[in-house]
Amino acid sequence: MVKGKFDNLLKARDRDNTATRGDRGGRARAASVGKRSDDEYRQVSAYIRKDTHQQVKLTLLQEEREFSELVEELLSSWLKART
Repeated sequence: MVKGKFDNLLKARDRDNTATRGDRGGRARAASVGKRSDDEYRQVSAYIRKDTHQQVKLTLLQEEREFSELVEELLSSWLKART
């Protein structure tokens, strides 16, 4: 096997990753519990105008809400209105 110039860095990283965080004074990594790891959620993408996006972001910050909450609410309301 040919030894690359980054092999020592990779080995050091691997040693650090196997060491406990407490030994190094850092915080332990929490188990992922967000929407990304929840099978009930899907990530989607859409194109909207820049000015609309900025206004929505500012309003959501003031209301302390998440963008995904708003999208879920709007889509659910739209579906209910169609039945």
